[in-house]
Amino acid sequence: MQFLSSITLLALVTFAIAKNILLTNDDGWQATNIRATYYQLKNAGHNVFLVAPVSQRSGWSGKFDIPTSPTLQTNGEFNYPPAGSPSWGHEVDDDHIWYFNGTPASSVAFGLQYVLPQNFNNVSIDLVVSGPNEGTNLSPAMYTISGTIGATYNAVYRGIPGVAFSGSNSNNSFFKDSLDLNDAQEPSTIYANKVVDFVQQLFKKQGENSRTLPLGVGLNVNFPKVGYQDESCQSPKWVYTRLSGQYASGSDLVYNKTTNSFTYAQNGWAGVYVCNDGDCSLPSENTIVEHTKCQTSVSAFQVDYDANLGLTQQVKTLLEPLIQ
Repeated sequence: MQFLSSITLLALVTFAIAKNILLTNDDGWQATNIRATYYQLKNAGHNVFLVAPVSQRSGWSGKFDIPTSPTLQTNGEFNYPPAGSPSWGHEVDDDHIWYFNGTPASSVAFGLQYVLPQNFNNVSIDLVVSGPNEGTNLSPAMYTISGTIGATYNAVYRGIPGVAFSGSNSNNSFFKDSLDLNDAQEPSTIYANKVVDFVQQLFKKQGENSRTLPLGVGLNVNFPKVGYQDESCQSPKWVYTRLSGQYASGSDLVYNKTTNSFTYAQNGWAGVYVCNDGDCSLPSENTIVEHTKCQTSVSAFQVDYDANLGLTQQVKTLLEPLIQ
């Protein structure tokens, strides 16, 4: 009896969990983080379709914009592509890398409703991966603001499992300037490798006919500073967290009477600390990423935004006899 080599076994294992992944973000299709993740997911054996906004769309939440013209009226991010180019298209040398003159949420729809049916025999997507964002997206307030998470819950709405990944390398970098998959200290490379590890784990636990995540559930993942940004952190530990809780915050503003102007601020309030659902013993995302060393937060969320049964009944009582 012949035994398979370790290389052959590895190839068979990789093939067994190879999946179809739709990859998007809100920093734009040109961002270093998403390009690094695209190549590393492909190197892991997955069939990846990168479909992302042509321009920076951070902070656009779940807003759903579509092109109003067949051509770009302004330059794409980093002038890639320039104004006058088609409002959607793909890399000349890779028809799996697409841009769309829309938001992260509408880029997901563009991938599912146009790219795949028109070009790839309407292949079914096993998982939507959004990011890694250039900058963290922590707490319920960022859940409602982040384009990275907006793309994710728009996938979850459609019944497709989704994971939002965010990194701490807020540098808005162009992949042609910064991409280096051979540099083990480059944060975008470290994040890409960690995304692959995470996705592989999800697929390993997925049964042949089961879903990657429960229907209506998504994940929000935030990486700490790594590599050149923190050389003491090369492979951050995964920690299960929740969106709300201690140190959670929301966007705010501060008025300066002297200059008659406003500045951006973040504050924490009782509403982002409260725990009405989930495991209240879990630490918040902010606690893990901002107040510990070399740890990554992993939070589950659901798109059933109804209050739980107890709260629903409390509010109903307050509205009686208007509501019977």
